[in-house]
Amino acid sequence: MRGMRYREAVAWLSLSSALVVGHLVGDVVWIGALLAANDLLSRAPWMAEPAEVGALARRVYQRLAQPALLLCLATGGVLFGLSPGSLLHARWFFAKMAFALALIVLHRLVGARAARIADGRTRGGAGSGLLAVLVLLCATGAIALEVTKSLPRL
Repeated sequence: MRGMRYREAVAWLSLSSALVVGHLVGDVVWIGALLAANDLLSRAPWMAEPAEVGALARRVYQRLAQPALLLCLATGGVLFGLSPGSLLHARWFFAKMAFALALIVLHRLVGARAARIADGRTRGGAGSGLLAVLVLLCATGAIALEVTKSLPRL
């Protein structure tokens, strides 16, 4: 290290690695927020003030799930922009996109349910268990493809 500057000795993350990390952090926060909001919605009909529980679920959705989704879309878009040709020729990419689109639909369903319950319509929480299972399955599929296909083979 003698004669070498300190900043030259530090190996920084590459842009693509930093984007993958940001994308995965967005995934974790997004899915966690969707599951938390969904859990609140499933309990709302049995609470003393269901509309307040719905309002809390809506806040979790708006303050955590939506920004995390935007982070996922932004980092995913930049990653795609860096190498569109290689991703378009990878068969796994279309399966990952199918899982991601399904998650976006489920995201909208959770948000709509939160809005209904926050507005006082307590029957909007029916079917929350199935919704949670679908979110987990789609998230597992998307993240498994994202991680296994973005890492080099050892």
